[in-house]
Amino acid sequence: MRHTTEDEATRLGNRWWSRRTRGRGQPSCYRVLGFAVTSILIAGCGNFHPEPLDKVGFEQRAQSSTDGQVTTSVTALSEEEARGALGVNLASAGIQPVWVKVENHEAIGYVITPIVMDRDYFSPMEAAWQAHGFLSSTTNAQIDAYFRKLALPTRIGPGETVSGFVFTNLDQGIKYVNLEMVGRGAAQVRRFAILAKVPGLNADYLKLEGKAIYEKDQIKDLDEAEFRTWVEQLPCCVLGGDRKSPGDPLNIVFVGERSILVPALARRGWHPTVAVTRDSVWHTIESSVFGSRYRYGPVSPLYIFDRHQDLAVQKARNDINQRIHMRLWLAPVTVKGTTVWIGQISRDIGVELTRKTITTHKVDPEVDDARFYLIQDMLYSQSLRGYAFATGVGEATVESPHLNFTGDPYWTDGLRLVMWLSANPVSYHQVEAVPWVTLPPPKQP
Repeated sequence: MRHTTEDEATRLGNRWWSRRTRGRGQPSCYRVLGFAVTSILIAGCGNFHPEPLDKVGFEQRAQSSTDGQVTTSVTALSEEEARGALGVNLASAGIQPVWVKVENHEAIGYVITPIVMDRDYFSPMEAAWQAHGFLSSTTNAQIDAYFRKLALPTRIGPGETVSGFVFTNLDQGIKYVNLEMVGRGAAQVRRFAILAKVPGLNADYLKLEGKAIYEKDQIKDLDEAEFRTWVEQLPCCVLGGDRKSPGDPLNIVFVGERSILVPALARRGWHPTVAVTRDSVWHTIESSVFGSRYRYGPVSPLYIFDRHQDLAVQKARNDINQRIHMRLWLAPVTVKGTTVWIGQISRDIGVELTRKTITTHKVDPEVDDARFYLIQDMLYSQSLRGYAFATGVGEATVESPHLNFTGDPYWTDGLRLVMWLSANPVSYHQVEAVPWVTLPPPKQP
């Protein structure tokens, strides 16, 4: 991208065109090509004019957390906000600025460690380089100086307040922001964990925002014994798109508030899925054809409680045809006042043709592997207080498998994983294994 004036670019384009057509007349192909060269040069002529930060308005969305006498506020900028604040399009390079403000009311200073936020974060000059033009050294120098000026300082002294940007890898919808500040000793560490919302993604979970799915008199509060019975009596499976044919097994249950569940998943790299729209479906097809990644790709609706999933998250590989994804429904019960979610988790391993839906993802028939993946993930999330296994799905073997809605076979030991979440960090070796059901011994291949 060339940062120069439009007049200069036009002159360069005309000069190139006149050289190519000198003595030859003016063939239409050269006129078109000359226009293209001029257009490319003009496209690189954009002046560097970032907006004042207070006019961009992202600070109004800041979310805060306090540890000791240190308060941290963060905002993960949307693509539009980043373009306004920094004057360039960083999203095209996969970079997302996160604005951080730290207020230190303690008597000691701290080192701020952005590597905890993103182990692959970009330095200010690395981010600035992505916005450089190919000929304009003056504008490039302005970009460099501006990015250095706005970078978050690496140290904060006692009684000081600092703010600035950390340049992270791009996330949409939500971004889990982890930050640590280290003093002189191990006891002098301040930790902050904030789930930052990023405007612009039409995520399906947004339909839950400010909406009550059940009336208060529709929710039944259960004790632990009643809860176990309720879990075991759930239907074996979700229903498919026709709302009557059995689909994938209902194999997971969470006990925990949404304010605990969503950060726990985000911390482990689960991404929200976009709503099913014409654009998202087309993006899915395009990604499938070209084998590209679509971290937020939609999932098809499956049904329980007479509605499709309330929340869907996934971990996508570099190829959209391969991912592990989970659908969750808010249940009409609570356990001692705590919210319950039931769900289905499976792994997509490819794409296949089907009579019911034309094309669909091929599900890994070893569905218990996806369930095992999830318990590992939650153990290391430090958000798991306890877990148990319950009956209710129904056993299916390799020799006599069950079929999901699109006809894919699957087999399972028939158990449902139940997980109690914690608002406070719990190390994996402190997680309680609740003895509801004794797990069967592993089967020999």
